[in-house]
Amino acid sequence: MAIAIINNRIDGLRITIYDVFHYLEGGFSPEEITAILPLTPEQVQAAIDYIAEHRDEVMAVHQQIEARIAAGNPPEIEAHARVGRARMDAVRRNAAMANDTNEVNSQGVVGGRK
Repeated sequence: MAIAIINNRIDGLRITIYDVFHYLEGGFSPEEITAILPLTPEQVQAAIDYIAEHRDEVMAVHQQIEARIAAGNPPEIEAHARVGRARMDAVRRNAAMANDTNEVNSQGVVGGRK
């Protein structure tokens, strides 16, 4: 059965040909890619064949992907991430404080007090 590439994705998976291309560019063999990504050898070969047949298009999109990664997140996304990190830091601090107050001292007393 032939492996289909649909919308640059290996049919039925969230793995794209650009994921495979990334490893090919890094010098990985098809066997190594199969060991890294949850793909069969046939799926890796289908992606390699697709990349070879559509080389110019794949290169153009890959360069766009790399440029987007290099540019980083837009300011509004970074601001949202900072808020999320601050919220997570507060949760961690609260959990640590709760843990500190629930510790048992050497005499078996909760909270470290007699």
